[in-house]
Amino acid sequence: MLLIGVATVVGALAALAFQILSARALGPSEFGLLAAFLAILNVAAIASAALQNSVAVRTAEQLAAPTVAAADKAGRRVSDATILGVGAALVVALLTPALARSLDTDSVIVLLAALAIPLSFWLAEDVGVLQGSGNAFGAVAWTTVSLIARVLLVLVSMWVGFGIGGVLGSVLVATALALVGARMTTRRMPHPRASVFNPSGLTVLALSASMAWLINADVVMVRAGAPGDVAGNFASAAILVKASFMLPSTLSLYLLPRFVRNRHNVSLVRTGEMLTIGITAASGLLLTLVFWVAGDFIANLVYGPGFEDTGTFLVPLSLVYLPWMVAQAVLIRLTADASRPAAVTVLVAIAVQAVGFTLALPDVTTLMWIQAAVGAAVLGAFLLLVRRANTTTPPLQERTLT
Repeated sequence: MLLIGVATVVGALAALAFQILSARALGPSEFGLLAAFLAILNVAAIASAALQNSVAVRTAEQLAAPTVAAADKAGRRVSDATILGVGAALVVALLTPALARSLDTDSVIVLLAALAIPLSFWLAEDVGVLQGSGNAFGAVAWTTVSLIARVLLVLVSMWVGFGIGGVLGSVLVATALALVGARMTTRRMPHPRASVFNPSGLTVLALSASMAWLINADVVMVRAGAPGDVAGNFASAAILVKASFMLPSTLSLYLLPRFVRNRHNVSLVRTGEMLTIGITAASGLLLTLVFWVAGDFIANLVYGPGFEDTGTFLVPLSLVYLPWMVAQAVLIRLTADASRPAAVTVLVAIAVQAVGFTLALPDVTTLMWIQAAVGAAVLGAFLLLVRRANTTTPPLQERTLT
């Protein structure tokens, strides 16, 4: 876990450095273009994160089965990542005019985001194999390599003077480099034989993708429905606050395959859940305190001139995202169980959130209140579902979570 933690911290610092360098190189106006690019990529790549979880669950289940020795290494001829990634890229490309108008950006930005989508799916598939095999460090390492490569390439872009094109190109090239490395690592490892297109796999996809959209929808909607400067400052603050989501994400890399293998050991899994929830909640509260004491200083230090209003969003957003952070931690158990009630919960939450955001904009303050309320409701529902699962699962003998 120590190496995983170190790799996660390095990745978080690299992600922060990328944002700082990009903001200082581009300024608020062009940074808004980068935010639009990342928003499209993040929304489409939400499914890639869901695919990673599904691959991890299926890999862990397969390795726990007595027939694991017969697992194939090549997988299917056309992988789920290719089907989903290329399909999502084509959808984004076809919707380029509408997305460009909605996000107030250029068509080229949308097309570059579409080009990056398959790369993220292929990388997610390999990371999912590593995660499901119990190699959490390998899963974190290749994600971290991608983030570090972004920083190095942005520095080169700034030195050459490529501007927004260089920054966007850095994201594409860095993802491709990490993909090559991850693919070389997993090429001799057993891949899941079962497709994601089955009830359990589709449940994990829906649950993970919907949850990721719920967490990121505010930035996309603010970009589409609020003035450019407000959207830029909101996005820059959200980036700083959402760095805290690295914690539940990292815990998921380690715990998800272990929850799958020990899903019938109620006492053991409950202990892991409580520790995860407690650590995540404490970290979120500490982050709020830090931003309350030094939010303006941090925003000025990170982004520099032109982002004076970013600091005003930090404390409110850290409180808004707190229930979402804890819900993300609870989601690890529900993902391991492929919980259909949880998937229904987040799908309903998407509809409620969409209506609320539409009515709230362009009032960003009201939008944040809605995001907090939806997050609290989702967290409450998740906790009830976990409690029900703990009371209905037959207990097994105690053992270590391995």
